[in-house]
Amino acid sequence: MSASHHRVRLKLPNGAEFEVEGDADFVRQERAEFLLIQATAGVGSTVTAQDGSREPRVDWNAVVEAKNGGLVLRGKIPGADKSGRDASLVLLMASERLLSQPKPTAAMLGKWLRISGYPIGRMDRTLQDAVSQGELLSSGSRRSRRYELTASGKIRALLLAEQMTAAVLGRRP
Repeated sequence: MSASHHRVRLKLPNGAEFEVEGDADFVRQERAEFLLIQATAGVGSTVTAQDGSREPRVDWNAVVEAKNGGLVLRGKIPGADKSGRDASLVLLMASERLLSQPKPTAAMLGKWLRISGYPIGRMDRTLQDAVSQGELLSSGSRRSRRYELTASGKIRALLLAEQMTAAVLGRRP
């Protein structure tokens, strides 16, 4: 195999199997999407693959608090950026899971961030790196702009939420 050719084969305890070959980015993306599908299919269980990956364990009640139709983070994400980008990813995932609202507006997301203690300005500038890295999709314009997590964004959000769960509950991730 050449240096740019990679192969991953997974067999999960639930019987699901996955195999992919290609360049590193393709393999990474396909693996992430497969694990996300498995994670959302078996909520509450921990899935361990041959490469040591597993479904993040998130206690959403420890991460966010739903108040008056909005969300508030219960604390800061350990080791996360100060710009609010990581907090935004977690809030978007929580919005999808708790409020059944996968595409909140920029105005709503900005309000949730400010209430959570992140002094952000414009949401488009706060999230431009996440959009350019493929973690978020944006649609609309100005205050009615809506943001939605991609597969890789959901995985990152779940991992960040797991870190926050561990910090709030005092357990190891």
